[in-house]
Amino acid sequence: MDNAIEVMQSVIASYHNHPKWISAPLSGIKTLSNTHVGSAGQDFVRKWCELNGLTWEGSYSVQSPWDARIEGITFEVKTATEDKSGKFQFNHVRYHRSYQALLCLGVGPDAVLFNAWRKGDVTEGVAGKLASMDKGSSATFKLTKKPSELLPISEFRDHVLELVQAIG
Repeated sequence: MDNAIEVMQSVIASYHNHPKWISAPLSGIKTLSNTHVGSAGQDFVRKWCELNGLTWEGSYSVQSPWDARIEGITFEVKTATEDKSGKFQFNHVRYHRSYQALLCLGVGPDAVLFNAWRKGDVTEGVAGKLASMDKGSSATFKLTKKPSELLPISEFRDHVLELVQAIG
């Protein structure tokens, strides 16, 4: 048994986060499981809405077609960390879910970025090119964004209110 632990420790040691995450202010997110990264993103959006005077209602049910209702509009919330190439990969974007807007939260080593689009803009490719996550399937997609394609979190309130008004 000790050999198995030693072998696994050596394998684990061969994998590591990109150096930009070492000692970074937001490095703790890299220790979370993918599911917890998503939950942390959703909790951040809730707290950020509260701090910015926006109404928020969340849905933590896996069966729910949306993750958050902000100012009466339903959002699918996707969270991604910056990869070693400097991009964010927002996974499991789905067309068939009943939500009105997609909100992508990008967490870098020292910055929180975001963008949000009407669902129609996502399905029509205005939000960016979606790539299938499963060859031959059209159920779940990935949206890749550069930091320059996202907005600073300081613009969250105004951008979300503009989007809510456009959907309204």
